Amino acid sequence: MQRLRHLIVPLFVGLLALSPAEAQNEVPPPPPYQDQVLGSPTAPLEIIEYASFSCPHCGYFHHEVWYMLNSEFIETGQVRFIIRPIITQPQQIAAAGAILATCAGEERYYDAVDLLFVEQENIFSTIRAQGNLLEIYNRIAGAVGVTPEEFQTCLQTPSHNQRIGQTLELAAQDNVDGTPSFLIRGQILKIDMVDGQPTPTWGGLPVILNGERLTGELDADNFRRIVLHFLNESDSDNQ
Repeated sequence: MQRLRHLIVPLFVGLLALSPAEAQNEVPPPPPYQDQVLGSPTAPLEIIEYASFSCPHCGYFHHEVWYMLNSEFIETGQVRFIIRPIITQPQQIAAAGAILATCAGEERYYDAVDLLFVEQENIFSTIRAQGNLLEIYNRIAGAVGVTPEEFQTCLQTPSHNQRIGQTLELAAQDNVDGTPSFLIRGQILKIDMVDGQPTPTWGGLPVILNGERLTGELDADNFRRIVLHFLNESDSDNQ
């Protein structure tokens, strides 16, 4: 898990500088925060992931768990899923990804999220090689129907920068201290070290399934078992 040293970070990010005219004017308040939701509105379980596009652990979750979660639980109407991108180091990468996903719009938001994580290692390699990052982002943007000019406009749109701040405020309210973290039924599911072992915890306590403490990373098998546990609880509540 990538820890957050500071939840609320400066929202000026390299590529995201306002034009002189915008800087001289008072920036209007942001619109009300609205999540981009994937899945059935009547799904019995909602999972909110706090993630960062610059977090390798979030990339691991996307590659190793997300596709299982989507096919087995979201597309089948059992889980309603939300991802809230927040900022971790390197801040430029996290913020550029968050803004690109927002820029893609409601219909292509999760397509952009997928591509940003698919390209994560390529982005890191390009940083190490001091290559052309903007070329990668323009390619991702083009794949979700956003032109380079539209992406540049999004980078300089105050409401997109303000949305980053709003998401960080939500993360602070939900006691998020690292990524990825998952808000399920009002409590945070994440990985902590317990007795020297990586252990899934929920609400600060180790996850107990069938009377035994669950250990290991949040891989596909562990995450599936946790989701089934909550779904079974939902079934019991409805009986």
